[in-house]
Amino acid sequence: MNQPRLDGVHHYKVPVSDLAESLRWYERVFGAERQPQFDHRSSAGVLYAHIIDVPGLGLLELRCAPNTAKAISGYDPVTYAVPTRADLLAWVDHLDALGVGNSGELRGIIGWVLVFRDPDGLAVRLYTREHHEFDEANADVDSPWLRLSADAEVVDAKP
Repeated sequence: MNQPRLDGVHHYKVPVSDLAESLRWYERVFGAERQPQFDHRSSAGVLYAHIIDVPGLGLLELRCAPNTAKAISGYDPVTYAVPTRADLLAWVDHLDALGVGNSGELRGIIGWVLVFRDPDGLAVRLYTREHHEFDEANADVDSPWLRLSADAEVVDAKP
C-alpha cells in the first residue's frame, strides 16, 4: 500500500488564556496580521479564536483555552526556523527592543537557538538552519531556557 501524501502544515493552534492580549503580543512580536474573516465563534456568537498570519510562518490559530494554556506553560511544542545565526541575533535585538525577555543566543547541538515566552508562558524556540558541527559537549544544555519542564519524565529509550 502506498503512503498517502501530506502537503505541509495548514496551521498551528496555540492555546491562550486571553485572546486580546495574545493577539496584541503576536502582532507586536511577530508582525502577525489578524484575519478577521476567519475568526471562530460559537453558535451563540461568542468569539473563541483568532486566525493570524505570521510572516515567514503562515497561519496560527490563537484559541481561547485557559486550562490548556496553563497546563503547557513552559513547554515548547514547535521550534521555528531562522536561516542564519545573524538572523537569530537580529531576533535577539528585536526582542530586546520590545522588552521581551529571552535567552539570548544559545549554542545548540547542531546550531544556535533563541528561546522566549508568549503571554501564557509557552516557550517559543527559534533555531538556525545554519549549523555547526555536531557538538553536544559544548551545547548550552544546562541553560534554564532549554531544560525540560520540572515535571517532564526523561525516558531511557533503550529497547
